[in-house]
Amino acid sequence: MSQQPKKRNPLPKEVVKEKLRERKKLAKQLLRKKRARLIVKNLPFKVNEEQLKEYFEKFGKVENVELLKKPDGKLVGCSFVQFEMVQKAAKAKHHTNGKEFLGRHLVVDFAKAKNKYNKVEVKIEPEVEIKKEDDEDQTMVSLDDVEGSLEQNMQDSDKNRDSEGSEEEISDDEDNSHSKSYVEENEDDNKPKRVSNDVTEGKTIFVRNVPFDATKEDLKQCMLQYGPVYYALICVDKLTEHSKGTAFVKFVNKEDADKALSAGTELTLLGNILDCHPALHRDEVQKKAKEKKEASKGSKDNRNLYLVKEGVILAGSKAAHGVSPTDMAKRLQIEQYKTQVLRNLNMFISRERLIVHNLPSTWDDKKLKLLFQKHAGEGAVIIEARVMRDMQNLDANGLGKSKEYGFVSFTKHEHALKALRSLNNNPNIFAQQKRPIISFSIENKVMIKAKQKRLEKSRMYNPTSKDFKPRDVSKSKDKRFIQKKHQSAEKIKASGEAELPGYSGVPTEPGKVEKMRSRYKLVTQAKMHYENVKKAKKMKKNQKKTLGEKRKEFTKQPRQKINKKTEQDSFSKMVNEYKRILSAPPAKKSKWYEGS
Repeated sequence: MSQQPKKRNPLPKEVVKEKLRERKKLAKQLLRKKRARLIVKNLPFKVNEEQLKEYFEKFGKVENVELLKKPDGKLVGCSFVQFEMVQKAAKAKHHTNGKEFLGRHLVVDFAKAKNKYNKVEVKIEPEVEIKKEDDEDQTMVSLDDVEGSLEQNMQDSDKNRDSEGSEEEISDDEDNSHSKSYVEENEDDNKPKRVSNDVTEGKTIFVRNVPFDATKEDLKQCMLQYGPVYYALICVDKLTEHSKGTAFVKFVNKEDADKALSAGTELTLLGNILDCHPALHRDEVQKKAKEKKEASKGSKDNRNLYLVKEGVILAGSKAAHGVSPTDMAKRLQIEQYKTQVLRNLNMFISRERLIVHNLPSTWDDKKLKLLFQKHAGEGAVIIEARVMRDMQNLDANGLGKSKEYGFVSFTKHEHALKALRSLNNNPNIFAQQKRPIISFSIENKVMIKAKQKRLEKSRMYNPTSKDFKPRDVSKSKDKRFIQKKHQSAEKIKASGEAELPGYSGVPTEPGKVEKMRSRYKLVTQAKMHYENVKKAKKMKKNQKKTLGEKRKEFTKQPRQKINKKTEQDSFSKMVNEYKRILSAPPAKKSKWYEGS
């Protein structure tokens, strides 16, 4: 009878686990090193490893440089450069690829594993001539020789990996699976693509806020609390092959996926709260991204905040020339008020309504309307022109005293804008020292909606009104309004290209929203304008003076001599003081009981 082989005693589970852990750790380190490896082609035949290492070390620490050689010992013009970190390798690739080194343009790329390298289709030209050099190793090398030696070197470098067993093969398979998004580019187009049903089954979830140092196993172990997991894949950047902070997890059962989606803040991994969403199909993701891009292009300023700067007069600008300090102070006060009011999100800037300050006290609604009708251009329709009055303080005619400001409303924005740019800060309208201060009016959404509702209600209950019965506002009406708004914006942009008068202030553009000026800036603007006005007055006064008067002003007066006190003067002063006290008659002192 043949003897049966003796069975080896099984190792304890702890020892097996420890060995597997060490093997996995070594495999990871090896994989990390391979990712930081570059292949450099088209090298000069006179180059040595020291020169190449010195050239690449300026981008990061180089662990090893390996020049490829033929069996006879001659160089083939290729080399491997091993960096310590992937980021440094990527930096070196970016800065050296296509750059000249010792008279040749280098071709630098990340080194690939043998199985991946064989998949890549290389278009081989008939023959690539290599630049001749003054050396005994001058030769003509074809691309086939280069690739053959490269393949042989990569085969030698892969021997160690093959000897490490199936554990590293599993890690390679996992690496290929989670980088499938860019491996597909190297596959043949004729190969039929497998259509995944992961999304339609509802078992796959998309996870955000995944820690960058978390592995697939960490994520899988975290998700196993809800049920058995089919796979857990972490999304990786194409260039650096580092985690993007997102992942896909597919459960065996749909119910377990639903549990993970409803976990909320309870689901954590390495201190990060995981944000889970149902996985979407690739086409749906692309569609959403496209919609988001289009929406960001046509982002609307619903509050029309870009109009807040329209007509602003900046101190020191051409428009500020001749503006009185009182007018400038008033303008800055109005701007400060706007800053305070627009903090409320219900407040917005009207596109068709203007507010006019510095109105003469004698002006009425009719005069105001005629003025704006004249400067708004042809076809402008004014629906409101109102001078605000104090009804507590009535004059002889029973009218309230004017508050010296009013409102003008147009049907179209372009007419309102033209009127503002024509009248604002115009010295020829009211007075040189009291110019019109015009800006777009700030309105309250809540108040306007309430007013609109009251108007609709009154029309609904008014038998003489056309809108006696309530009507639903159709969506097409809103669309027409949006189209009109965009058309008017285009017209304004076209009209804005024309030259504006110097006094009109700062022009604005739709979609360009600038920050409101702080209180400090407003105060400095006021001081600056006051100093400019003062300086202008002084210059004007100096221009009127004759040359003789100017000479008198600039003649320097001789300094007056300062009489320094001597010691003799102070001594004589002290003696005289004592004499005066001694020679004075003694004062009569009365007793307390002698008083009246």
